[in-house]
Amino acid sequence: MKKRILTALAILMIAVIALTAASAETYTKLRPGDTGPEVLRLQTALKSLGYDVGALDGQYGAKTEQAVRSFQRTYGLTVDGYAGVLTQKKLYTVAKANTGDSAGQTATANGWFSGDYATIERGQNGPRVQLLQAALHKLGYYTGSIDGRFGSGTRSAVCAFQKASGLAQDGKAGWKTLQRIEGALGSDNTVAAATRYLSDHTASSSGNSQAAQPAASARTTSAVSADGSMPARPSRTLRPGDSGADVISLQTRLQQLGYYTGALTGTYDQKTKDAVTTFQVRCGLKADGIAGSKTYGRLFTSSAPASASVSVSATVAPNQKALQKSTNQYLKLGSSGSAVTQMQTSLKALGYTVTINGRFDNATDTAVRAFQKRNRLYVDGIAGPDTLTALYSGNCVGPGPDPTPAPANAGRMAASEVGEIKLLHWFNDVKPTLKSGQTILVYDPATGLSWKLRLLSLGRHADAEPLTLQDTQVMVRAFGNKNTWDQKAVYVRLPNGVWTLASTHDMPHLSGSIKDNGFNGHLCVHFLRDMDECKKNDPNYGVSNQRTIRNKWKELTGETVD
Repeated sequence: MKKRILTALAILMIAVIALTAASAETYTKLRPGDTGPEVLRLQTALKSLGYDVGALDGQYGAKTEQAVRSFQRTYGLTVDGYAGVLTQKKLYTVAKANTGDSAGQTATANGWFSGDYATIERGQNGPRVQLLQAALHKLGYYTGSIDGRFGSGTRSAVCAFQKASGLAQDGKAGWKTLQRIEGALGSDNTVAAATRYLSDHTASSSGNSQAAQPAASARTTSAVSADGSMPARPSRTLRPGDSGADVISLQTRLQQLGYYTGALTGTYDQKTKDAVTTFQVRCGLKADGIAGSKTYGRLFTSSAPASASVSVSATVAPNQKALQKSTNQYLKLGSSGSAVTQMQTSLKALGYTVTINGRFDNATDTAVRAFQKRNRLYVDGIAGPDTLTALYSGNCVGPGPDPTPAPANAGRMAASEVGEIKLLHWFNDVKPTLKSGQTILVYDPATGLSWKLRLLSLGRHADAEPLTLQDTQVMVRAFGNKNTWDQKAVYVRLPNGVWTLASTHDMPHLSGSIKDNGFNGHLCVHFLRDMDECKKNDPNYGVSNQRTIRNKWKELTGETVD
């Protein structure tokens, strides 16, 4: 009898475990270059928490990566820009706790703020401030001019609304405040209502000759601003499908210059895209029909060229017109799909030897490297944003004599070398073999870039500095063309030829000893240490680096290190 009871309990336990496992949510690791619904869900959750991911387009681009890094930094996760299991679990838990929706789907592109809940605060100017002022004006909290300038009056109105809503009165319109405002607007929480309210209330406001003008002109169908003043420059990248007061600003400016002849609808439709594309062609910009900072830099100036009846179809090269797609991708050996096809088509049109088959094969890798070398790009065989932007710019060149030699340390790490990566302990295995003045090679598996460092001093980690200016340039490129404390997992080849896992950053600090290497200071390279010892001696940044090392080792081997 006792045996039967134990057997029954065992069966019950197995069933419970199986049920729990079946109901547990699984996550796929997401990284820059990925696309699809899982990326869109990630973006939506981040945006619901106030992180700037750009457009909700399902493309893991630079803005999404930066938003992931910011989230990871805030919640003490490994800051690598990759949305792994731990990052996604934490993100969706926080999003659910704050918005009641694990994917942050309370954000809506049809609401008053068009789903953009990035913080609006004092000192900012532009259409988003206009929208905030208009909403608070409609709710009775703001009585000043709807002029798109966040000053003391706007801050006071925000504080008054926050007090009435039981929110922290910091005067900053973060995502909680913006969503609460939309809730207070009730049935008027729509883009159309926002556009109408701006149109009805900005024309008569005082002191709003610039920022309020786009909304006031929305009541006309073709006339430019009544006084010819320049509308406010949009603060976000606009693309087909977007809507809001900033789209009206864009349409108004294009209309003033003769590129746009449609109604000022506030909707980024095909006519708006065609007008933007024509302007881009006129200015020699990338003709993709997307209005971003480079386009604004030419459009919202007094020297912006007026329309010369430029024909987009006649001006844009055939292959460029067909390939006006996102360059915010990372294509490499093994990639496939339409993005690879369009890249191969453009490479072949330039004269590079490649078969258009939609597969990033060895021939495509060779062609990409040849293109990079010929066009003064870093040669790594990866078609990332820099390479694709150059390829589709219309200003690149085909095969020919190499303008400059490729960097000596260009190229991917051999698979055989990756298999030799060890996890060596700093105090026991690494430090005893090193001395100041020696050189180590650092390889970044995320980008395929490598650079050399010269060791300065050896304490709880290694202080080092780039060996040459070229090493500094390559290193900074690996970190997204910026100096940052954000660490990344790297492979280090020690002077004895052994490869080991480590973690580093590229922020120069304190002093360095090499002149003319373009790096004013030194950096730190961390190796494996006992976590208890690290928590005692380096409880913050040191522990963060140890987590980076352990996470990468688990990714490589599946092994968890205590």
